[in-house]
Parts: sequence; structure tokens; C-alpha cells
Amino acid sequence: MRPEDPVARAWALMEEGRFKEVEALLQGEPSPEARFALGYALAFQGRHAEALALYRGLYEETGSHRAVHQVGMVLRMAGRLEEALAVFEEEARLLPPDPLARSTNLYERGYTWLLLGEEEASLAFLQASLTEAEASSDPLAQACAHRGLLEWHLRFGLTEEAQRHKEAAIRLFLEAGDRKGAEEVEGLA
Repeated sequence: MRPEDPVARAWALMEEGRFKEVEALLQGEPSPEARFALGYALAFQGRHAEALALYRGLYEETGSHRAVHQVGMVLRMAGRLEEALAVFEEEARLLPPDPLARSTNLYERGYTWLLLGEEEASLAFLQASLTEAEASSDPLAQACAHRGLLEWHLRFGLTEEAQRHKEAAIRLFLEAGDRKGAEEVEGLA
């Protein structure tokens, strides 16, 4: 019997919110994928400086747009919104011609603009994210785009449209096997 892949185990633990266990499991794992997952665990524990250092190091080592994306995400989580936007703009220049990658980047740009209260810019990026997510046929990307549009419509008082995006997000999160995502959306409105 093959031992379980520590990175796969780490992602399963993160789904349960067991970030300290993820950290213990992945300490000393040298692969970029293990370090990538470790960065998530650090970020979700509020250890933003450590996560930023890890992702910046991964970017220097691999040149991966995913590492740049994570730098932006951690900056957003830390409330450093203008810096996050600059990083997401940098990431956009590195993206392959892939609708899933573009959808993820557009979502983060739109969500960050939403956090900044920018009505028009946030809506444009979130709508573009949904278009790319639909082109990718990835239900999780589609669910995230609908969640972003749900939050936008709630923030700007358009409850009927918000409800439409809520229903779509829940259905797509469940289709993607992400019960936690569906539950989070259920609690939004």
C-alpha cells in the first residue's frame, strides 16, 4: 500500500480548517507544491508575512503565475488592497491563454475593487471573470464568480439579482464538491 501523498492530505486538512496540522505535515517538504500548500495554511492563520515570503520565494524559483497570484491574495487578505491590485495586474501579464487562469485573476481584481468600494471597476472585472469561468467549464471558478457577483449586488442593493447569483453559486459549489463554499454563500444573504 502506498503512503498517502502529504500534499493531498494537507489540502484535505485545510478543507476542515486544520491549518496547524497542515503546517506540521508539510514542514520540511521541499517540493514547490508542498510549499504552495504550506503558504495557504500560513495565510489562513493570519501569518501573512511568512506566507508572502514563501510565495515570493516560489515565484523567484519557478516563475509561476500561480505564485504571483498567491502573493496578491495574501496582500488582499492582509488588507493591503492597492498592493494586491498591482500584483494581480502583474499576474495578468504572465497568464497563459487559459480561461480558467484568466477567470481567477479577473475575480481577484474585481473582488479587490469591490473591497475598495469601486462600483464600476469591480462589476466589470467580476462579469469578465464569470465569462471566462463559463468558457473554462470549471464549476468551482463559475461558483466563485457568481459569489463575487452576489456580494457586489448585495453591496449595491440589487437583491433580486443577488438572489440569482446566490442560487447559481450554491448549485455550482455543490457540483464542484465544495460543501463549505456552498455553506459560506448560504450565509451571505
